[in-house]
Amino acid sequence: MPFISHSDIDVHYETQGSGAPFLFFSETACAGDIWNTFQVPEFSRDHMVITHDYRGTGKSSKPATRYFCEDFVDDAAAILDQLNAGPAVLLGHSMGGRVAMLMALRYPEKVKNLIVASVGPGVPGAPPIPFKMCKEMVEWGYEKYVREHTLEVGWTPEYIKQHPERVEHFLTIRMNNLPPLEDYLRHVVARQACDLSARVKEIKHPTLVIVGDQDHGSATGSSHRVTSEALAKELPNGQYAVIPNEAHNYFMTNPDAAHRIIGQFLAANL
Repeated sequence: MPFISHSDIDVHYETQGSGAPFLFFSETACAGDIWNTFQVPEFSRDHMVITHDYRGTGKSSKPATRYFCEDFVDDAAAILDQLNAGPAVLLGHSMGGRVAMLMALRYPEKVKNLIVASVGPGVPGAPPIPFKMCKEMVEWGYEKYVREHTLEVGWTPEYIKQHPERVEHFLTIRMNNLPPLEDYLRHVVARQACDLSARVKEIKHPTLVIVGDQDHGSATGSSHRVTSEALAKELPNGQYAVIPNEAHNYFMTNPDAAHRIIGQFLAANL
């Protein structure tokens, strides 16, 4: 079970396959095993796929301190250094997309190109914890909040009715590896504080922005579809792709569509 030890913490990671490195960043407070069902088998056929548990999640250390997205980036950079790997393709979903962009800004030499899914660059002065999240978490409790929020943003009501087994498969993985509440909130605070809006034009790497055409919900009440489209227009080398009939969690429930778009992008940016 590989770990990288630095800054007094241990970060758990896994690798599969061989070839050019392909590093994955999960959504808010989500461990790296979320990628194991579909993305690891698909991309490890011709890449060294690297998944990892953010600090505060999974098997990684859970320091009782404030987290910053810069910490997540430095942890990932330390993994690449330990593997003597790079530059890497980065794929980040939701908060993970913002972390991937920050890594391209902080360590541009370690990044080949970017795939950022269902995310915007952040906004100045965002509240540390969104009001909507506070209200619902108080009313429902932590675990019910995560489940209900995942259902709200993850899929359309029609999709949930038509594919309940796919939805439950995702929820089982997500809920079985849920971090302690305090670590979940540390991730939320880190995400909210990560505002790259003034620096997007500095990202020169080829960048694919993906979003579902129904991806209109978020914990802040904003629309992932709207913020993703705006981000793609700001990026100097941005490309934009929309997955039809999908909301937020297409990597688990419609991986074929996502993989096809990613494969075309990778082939064009070897």
